[in-house]
Amino acid sequence: MPTKDEVGRRVRMARFRRNMTLKEVAQRSGMSATHISEIERGKTSPTIGALQRIAAALNERSAHFVEERDTPLAVLTKRRERAGVFFCDVEGHVHETERVNNDPPWATLRLFRSVSGPGDRAERSPKAGEVVILTVRGMIRITVGDESYVLREGDTVQFPLENGYVIETLGEEESEALGIGVYPARSAW
Repeated sequence: MPTKDEVGRRVRMARFRRNMTLKEVAQRSGMSATHISEIERGKTSPTIGALQRIAAALNERSAHFVEERDTPLAVLTKRRERAGVFFCDVEGHVHETERVNNDPPWATLRLFRSVSGPGDRAERSPKAGEVVILTVRGMIRITVGDESYVLREGDTVQFPLENGYVIETLGEEESEALGIGVYPARSAW
């Protein structure tokens, strides 16, 4: 069982990841901000009921705060460990994107790499979060709502994901893009 200092650190980090104040967690959990602050600072051990209410307020698993595990300060992903992620776009087409980083329990940021052939098009559904896309080579068009952006090598575009988007490869060459997405903790991308 983690120490009360470690439990408090995990609660504080979950709150920071969700960009929530103590007052917001208190309102959602029905607890006092002072009590939550004492838990975060390791001054008191929370009851199981208190942890369940905090977890629900933070949209986190209760076990996250008390499970035995070594939480690394950094996570290395070797090139050979990168995972291919397949997704089905809104039109039913299957696409592959390479997940460049692993997914530690505290992660809200994901880096992905996509290589597409001429004329390839993928439509991504809306979700919570935001993304920055960098064109490494080739030319792509990103459409968000009614706005389209043509990106050439070295160009970037950043936008929230709440409306979804379409990404297309333009021209006769393959395109390669890197995307950095920030998502609410534990959300699927």
